[in-house]
Amino acid sequence: MCIFASCNGSMMNKIRQYIQLAALVVSVCLSACTKEAEEEESTSKSMKGYLHNDIPSFVFRNDYVTVTAYGITDPAEPQYKWYASGISDTLSAATVTIHFPDSLGTFTVTDFSSYTGYYTSSNSRDVATVDTTFNTSLKNVVRSGKSFLDKRDNKHYSYETIGNLDWFTQNLAYSGAGAPYMGSPVTGFFFGYYYSWNEATGGISAEGLGCGPQGVCPEGWCIPTNEDWEDLAMAMNGGEPLAFSDKWQGLGSKASANATFMGIDMWNYSNETEHTNDFGWNALPTGNTSNNHSDINGFDSYGFWWSATQKNDKQAYYRYIFYDYDNFPMNYTAKEDFGASIRCVRVAQ
Repeated sequence: MCIFASCNGSMMNKIRQYIQLAALVVSVCLSACTKEAEEEESTSKSMKGYLHNDIPSFVFRNDYVTVTAYGITDPAEPQYKWYASGISDTLSAATVTIHFPDSLGTFTVTDFSSYTGYYTSSNSRDVATVDTTFNTSLKNVVRSGKSFLDKRDNKHYSYETIGNLDWFTQNLAYSGAGAPYMGSPVTGFFFGYYYSWNEATGGISAEGLGCGPQGVCPEGWCIPTNEDWEDLAMAMNGGEPLAFSDKWQGLGSKASANATFMGIDMWNYSNETEHTNDFGWNALPTGNTSNNHSDINGFDSYGFWWSATQKNDKQAYYRYIFYDYDNFPMNYTAKEDFGASIRCVRVAQ
C-alpha cells in the first residue's frame, strides 16, 4: 500500500508538472498571438475617400438593377463586395447586377470595400420594390379611362377633358430631357420628370388657347400657355373666369389628390386644406429642382408646373400648390435654374 501510494503521488506530481508546462506554452503562444494581432491592428489604417454607391431607393418588381461602388482613393484598387439581404449571396466586384424579387418589400443592400492593412468600409441602403399596377404603390389618384400612348418611349398617359382642353392628369415623364426625382426611372414613372423652362419649351414662349410650343410634349400636345391655365381655372371655378395673376382661391384643393406612395401620405398634413381632386387633375407635391437638377426642394410640400408664357427674356411663369393653402397661385422664376413639372395639353378632341 505504501509503495503504491508513493508511486501514485510521484505520477501525480509529473502530471501536474506537464499541465503547468503546457499552460505556460499556451500562455506564451496566446501572448504572442495577441501581441501580433495588436501589432497588425495598430498598423491598419483608414481608407481615403468615402465609399459611395448608386443604389436606388426604389426599384420595380422583378427588376435587374446594375449598381456600382466608388469613391475610395487609397488604396487604389480595393476589393468590393455586395450583400443584399434576402436576395442573393455575396457578390464580389465594384459593379454588380442584383435581381430583385417579384414581390413588394424593402431590402437592405450593403457594399463593402476592403484591402489588407486597411480598415473595411461599408455603406448600406434600404431599397423598396414597387408595383406599377394602377392604385397599388401609388394610391388615391384618379384615371379617367382616356389614355394616350407616347410613341417616343411607349409610355401611357391618362388625360381628362377639362374646359376646352385635354389635360394630362399626370406629370410628363419623357426622359429625353430633364431629370426624375432622385435620378430614378422608378420615381419618374410615378412623379414625372423635372424640366427647366428652356428644356420644357425649347426656349419658345407662346400665348393663346392651345397655342403653346410642343417642347418636350408628345406630337399633338403642347406646353400650356397662360390662357390654357385660365381656361382650366374657369372650368374648376364653375364657369367664372379667373385671371392668370389671380391666386385661384380654393382651386389648389380641387386640383390635388390625397395620394399615398408606399403607404405614406405624399402631402404634408395640414388642418387648413383638403385635397379633394374634384376634376381628377391629380396634383402631387413633387417639389422642384435647382442647380441643374442636382438639388430637390419642397418634395411633399409643393407642386410646380410651368407655363409656356415667359415674363421676360430671363424669367417665365409657373403655377404651384402649397400643402398648407387651398389656392393655386402663380409666380415666375429663372428659366434655367428652376426645374418644375409639365402637364401637356391640347384642344379637346
